[in-house]
Amino acid sequence: MLVQKCPKPVLCPEHPWEGRHTYLYGSVLEVGDELRMYYQSYVEGIGFFVCLATSRDGINWEKPLIKPLKESTPRLYPTVEVEGKILDFYHKTQYLEGLSNVVASYHIPSVLYNPKDEHPYKLFGYTDRGYCVAFSKDGINFFEYSNNPVIPLLKFPNKRTKKVWYSDVAPVFYDKRKGLYRAMVKTYKIDQQGRTRRCVGMSVSKDFVRWSKPKTLWIPSEREDRIAKSKGFAWADFYGLCPFNYKDHYLGFLWLFMIDYEFEKGTHEGKIEVYLSYSKDCRKWEIIGEEPLIPLGKEGDWDSGMITTCNQPLEREGGLRVYYSGMNHSHGYGEYEKPYQEEHKACIGYCEIKW
Repeated sequence: MLVQKCPKPVLCPEHPWEGRHTYLYGSVLEVGDELRMYYQSYVEGIGFFVCLATSRDGINWEKPLIKPLKESTPRLYPTVEVEGKILDFYHKTQYLEGLSNVVASYHIPSVLYNPKDEHPYKLFGYTDRGYCVAFSKDGINFFEYSNNPVIPLLKFPNKRTKKVWYSDVAPVFYDKRKGLYRAMVKTYKIDQQGRTRRCVGMSVSKDFVRWSKPKTLWIPSEREDRIAKSKGFAWADFYGLCPFNYKDHYLGFLWLFMIDYEFEKGTHEGKIEVYLSYSKDCRKWEIIGEEPLIPLGKEGDWDSGMITTCNQPLEREGGLRVYYSGMNHSHGYGEYEKPYQEEHKACIGYCEIKW
């Protein structure tokens, strides 16, 4: 298998509603002869947006100004609660007004497309209510399901650290083999050392609105910790998993979170690389090999701190194209104890995988 990363990103922040971060979490879809990228942006003091970019060749992307945006009230997307207080990560409030390419205000979105459906575009993402869904005929104007959230807020308390962790990551794909939707919901387990560990869980649905109760499938083991320690980190968690159908089995892009330490009043400091994983049934998973599929760039590169992928790859002759986001800073930045620096940002690029 040959993996070739693009030399430079194809999409970076440039508009006020993108702040310093344009990244995947998100989806890249083939719609006719056009590619549509639903990517995430984050503005300090406001929150998260789902944005739209389009391309004919997958390299040159346009950000159409399609909808007015007027925001002045920060939205809360809980990640961790410390001593009864949810950390909102906001240090100041900003005001945004003008035309934008924003189509929704969910966090960590997955957009699925089926031209045969009444509403071809389906959106799944995280809010302060839990996981919610929305639908669209044109991929621009989304309306929310009336009975949201489809999965209520999932809380995981740790009495030793006096923290409550929230599930906020859940990449979604349509399993063609089984004819159902799968949300790979982040869950947590407390290990023997009292640490809260990110795990891979799953919820399934046949209609995109009625979802099963998430169950933990994959817990980090000594193998993943060994990988992290070989790179100078203390341990490894599973930040997210993006599976897809491949022949008669499943492959997945595992976001392996290699952790240095836990903040006293916050989450974790560390970096994220992408590993290829395998499963026969989409329930029992394992990493393929000991080396990352998409490694971090060199110190100072645009993707030297964290890498996350779109929820599904694009099939190409002889392989796959995978769009991914790269950040030039580690996970801990943005915390109260570690504010962003002027040079920090997130961009989007891609890699080609040849079998």
